Amino acid sequence: MDSEKTKKAVELAELELQKEDEQKQIDLIKKAIKQTLEAIKAKEKERDKLNKEIKTLKQDIDNIRAGRLDLIAERQEKDEEAKRTSVIEVIKEIHHHHYDRWYEPYRIIWQRDYGYYYNPDGTTTYINNVWSDTYGDTSGCYGDKTNCFTINNLTNSIAKDASAGTYQLDNGDCVTLT
Repeated sequence: MDSEKTKKAVELAELELQKEDEQKQIDLIKKAIKQTLEAIKAKEKERDKLNKEIKTLKQDIDNIRAGRLDLIAERQEKDEEAKRTSVIEVIKEIHHHHYDRWYEPYRIIWQRDYGYYYNPDGTTTYINNVWSDTYGDTSGCYGDKTNCFTINNLTNSIAKDASAGTYQLDNGDCVTLT
């Protein structure tokens, strides 16, 4: 009889170990699923932020093409995130008063470590993380002023007329704006 009790005790112990092992496996699977769901949630949040930034950048292009620097300036004044997202900051020059919005002057500030400067002789200088006083006014630039430059007195009319064309991107793709 002792051997039957011993067998039964061994069987119960093995069954208990098996259940504990299964529970550990179940807990590992649940932990993996929970961490995967958390990763999905974080990526969705990141995607939403990126979609908002892309929308802002596309609005900037659409506004430039329509000759509406005023809309970019207004959006950046109201929304600090739009201001940080945009490649340029647009500021309306107050010292002039024009009755026709096409000729109101704006100051454009490049806010990234790249950009172009249009020289007075008509040539273009590519700026890549370089600053020189010949590139323009540094007022309104953020930080150490090495990553931005300013073009003054740009009008809606110039922005609209200059936006059309084919643009070759750094990755080799070409984009045509009409």
